[in-house]
Parts: sequence; C-alpha cells; structure tokens
Amino acid sequence: MESMTAQQLAKLNIKGIKIAQPYGRLLGEPEKNAVIFIWGEKGAGKSTMSLGLADALAEHGRIEYIPAEEHFGKTLVDRVKRLGATHQNLNFTKWKSIQALKEILLKNRSFACILDSISVIDANAKETVELAQWCRENGIMFVMVSHATKDGQYKGNTSIAHECDIEIKVTKEGGAETEKNRYRELTAIAVPFMAQDREVKPANLAAKEETNPDTRENPVDTPFKITLKKLDTLHKIRSWKRINSMFGSKMPCYAPKHSGESENAHLSIRYTADYPKKRYIMDLLLDGHLEYQACTEGKGGGLKACWKKLVNKYGDLEIRIYKQDHAKVVLGAKEYKRQERALGKKEKSTATNSPAPKAKKKPAAKPKSASDELKEKSTKKSTSSVNKPQQQVDIEAAKESQAKLDAFLTKVLG
Repeated sequence: MESMTAQQLAKLNIKGIKIAQPYGRLLGEPEKNAVIFIWGEKGAGKSTMSLGLADALAEHGRIEYIPAEEHFGKTLVDRVKRLGATHQNLNFTKWKSIQALKEILLKNRSFACILDSISVIDANAKETVELAQWCRENGIMFVMVSHATKDGQYKGNTSIAHECDIEIKVTKEGGAETEKNRYRELTAIAVPFMAQDREVKPANLAAKEETNPDTRENPVDTPFKITLKKLDTLHKIRSWKRINSMFGSKMPCYAPKHSGESENAHLSIRYTADYPKKRYIMDLLLDGHLEYQACTEGKGGGLKACWKKLVNKYGDLEIRIYKQDHAKVVLGAKEYKRQERALGKKEKSTATNSPAPKAKKKPAAKPKSASDELKEKSTKKSTSSVNKPQQQVDIEAAKESQAKLDAFLTKVLG
C-alpha cells in the first residue's frame, strides 16, 4: 500500500520484539526489520557485543552471523565459548558476496543477519546502504559492524547512520552506548564479556526486572556518590558524549538531539570546537545553568585539555548515582568487577569466621521432695498397668480340652 489515511495509520498495531537482558535495556523493543549499526575502536569489544546480541536475537528465529574478518578461527571459537553463544538458531556463514548472502537469507527464511564487519563490502560504497534497505524490505533485521577512524568517528559515509534505526558505540572502557535510537531514550550498558554477565533468567523474572531493574544483584549499593577526580582516574576521556553518559540524576543524560543537556540532568557537559581558529570551549552545566567555562587554544588545546582544566577546578564536585545500570557505566567494567570480587571475598571470610551456633543449655532440674517421688511412682504404675495388653482366652479351645479330660477320667475310673 503506497498511501493510507491518518485514521488507517492510527489503527495499525505494530509490535516490537523483546530482547533478553542486558541488550533489551539498550535497544528497547525494535521492529523485526530494524537496522542496527555497531561501531567502535579496535579491540573495544564490537564483535563480543554483536555475537551476544545475535545469540539473544536467536530466540525469535534463525540468525545468520557472518564473521567476515575472523572466518571460523580460534578467536571466534573462544568468543562463542566465553559468551555461551550456543543457541540452536544461531548459524555461522562464510562471506562470499552480497548476492550469495541474499540467497542464503531468503532460502533459510532468516530472522536476522549480522555482518561483522562491513569493511568486506567497502563502508564508503552505496552497496552497504542498499543491503540494509533490501533487508528492511524483506522483513529481515540487519546488524552491521564497523571500525572507528583515528578521529574517533565510524568508517563510512553519513548515509549509514541515517539509514540505521539504532546506532551503538562500543567504547574501550567496556561500555556500549546508543548514539541514536528510534525505539527508546538513549542509554548505555556495560558490554557482557562472559556468559554470566548476560543475566540469562526465566521470562517471569526478566519481566519483573524490566519494570524494576534495581532488583538484580549488584556489588554496588545505590544511591552512591562519585567525584569528578575519581571519574578521571577510572576512565580515559575521549568524547564529551562519553562524559555525559556518566552524568545525570537518574540515567545517562543524553538529549534527543545529542546536545548533552537534559531536563532532569544533575550535571552535564557542553563542548564547542572551532577547529579553523583552534579554539575549544567546555561548559559545565548544573541543573541546566552554566556554572563554569574551560577554554583552551592552539596545539595544546582540545577536549582532553578542557577536561583537565575542569577537573582541576571542580574535582571535588560529586555526582549522585541512583540506578544500578548507571552505576556499572560510571564505574566501568574493570572497577565494577574489582568491587564484585572484593564483595565475594568479604562474604566468604564472614562465612568462615562466623562462630558455630551455641547449643542452648537446659534449665537445671529442681530437687524433688519425697511426696513428689511417691506421686511419680504411683502414676508410673498406673500407666504401666493401663498400657499392658490384656490376655485373651480362647473359649472353644478350653471346652475342647475340658471334654478330653472328662473322657479320660471316665475311662480310668470306669
């Protein structure tokens, strides 16, 4: 149908798909034919993120995962084992060509296709966008993975980002953050690097946690506070958007237009770069109001220099973290796991050092008088007599024996 009225459109009921945690918290409920774009620096964990997502999507149908760069090598096998990505619907396919991939997807009636990475097509060519459009038209979810350039941007032209419904950036700190999402507000999670990190749980428990994510086990008690100095030591700051993902009163404060400001933000950053004049400005916003402005110029200027000035001035400024998902992003994967190990050791030590429960002492018996002893003996005798079973007499047997005795006496005496 090429045209429909507003009333017809309002009657449509298009349902999204539910994805297992923690990927569902990042993606929301996308459509079946959504296009997802994952990118990041070398070694950040893009393939780990895409493989875990592929295994989660396998609940809905057959998945074609194309490891175009690794093929079926040791690194892929190790990653599958580490993530526990062994769903029966997850299938790995060798890369041949775009036409061969289309034939496989139609033949197998695949639910989704994950291409890791699009460099085999040439990210700058129009074929990448055309493949994404073809998958959308055929009702197939398409997940494409790409590398980042030295400038911290993804490889390829801007048409890729325009075509996708969800854009995910994987950072070297172990986080995955949405730069664009048509299905929910922008948020971030820690990339699951192990099978236990994926929180595979029963559907009813997962539904409860979706409404109340704070019910999950977490080594960090929320709410808690952290200073800018502590953040600076935990993370290598490469992007002002990354800074804003760690700020905010209740969740990472990304705005719909990626400005970094949010209505409910406790703290946010705004960065302006004038590259021709080599002037760089970083604004610190508290509750939406400008609090401080850090300016740098020349070769020594830029994001890192502005951030350093900000930390020197407002290093003791505290951020309050309310949600456990946010806590994992703020602390980073390494610090989070360190606290998790520390908590485990603490629980073990308390379990081993805890003294055994003492047996309760029986109260000392009171001395008995002579009258009490006589009473006890009488009650024992009465109960023993009552409890003894009475001997039953067989009347027929007695009559028979008496008859034999009478016959014997008659014979002898007669």
